[in-house]
Amino acid sequence: MKKIILVLFIICFISANAQEIQRYININGTSELIRDADLIDFTIEIKTIDESVEQSKKTNDNNLAELLKALKIFGISPEDIKVSPISLGKNYEYNDRERQQIQKGFFVELEVSFLLRDLTKYYELTNKLATSNEVAIIGSNYGISDYELQHKTAYQNALKAAKEKAEYMSKTLGVTLGEVLEIDENNLWQSYPNPTNTITMESSQDGNISGKVTLRRSIRVKFAIN
Repeated sequence: MKKIILVLFIICFISANAQEIQRYININGTSELIRDADLIDFTIEIKTIDESVEQSKKTNDNNLAELLKALKIFGISPEDIKVSPISLGKNYEYNDRERQQIQKGFFVELEVSFLLRDLTKYYELTNKLATSNEVAIIGSNYGISDYELQHKTAYQNALKAAKEKAEYMSKTLGVTLGEVLEIDENNLWQSYPNPTNTITMESSQDGNISGKVTLRRSIRVKFAIN
């Protein structure tokens, strides 16, 4: 029995020491891709206020129909249009005399998001939307149609950068690079409200608009050192 305990103790001791002497190197690999935008993602709000919920919804439905008709004229594909569920309720406005919020009618609102793939129609489309008192553009961003491919490429480049950095560092130190022990995303570059795109706009009033989409990725790779 004592021999068995002694053998187990020796095995545990050797295993613990083996783990303690494991040498490794942590490397951060980064990548930045800048691509020409080939689409713009719009978000439109349609909000209606009326004396009754029924009338407010009826008007909102009509405004939605008019917007969808306009988008069709501009060649927006139905597959690139998304309409949110409606929100409705009592509408409140601040009364200066009473110094409090008072109910004034009922509201119905929804959002419509769509992709404009023909950027030459940007100014014509936004001018059309600007003439309507029934809709509001609450957001627009540049995008790229092959985002998934570029997203994958950015990660691959970050991994390659980490490997290359580890190779020349280990070579400089006269050690041999071993297997990959861990791979983690670096959250430092993922801490922004929109972590996937950084947008730079270049526009002119000649009917055309252009922009850039920047994809940044950072990866931490842990390599064993033999």
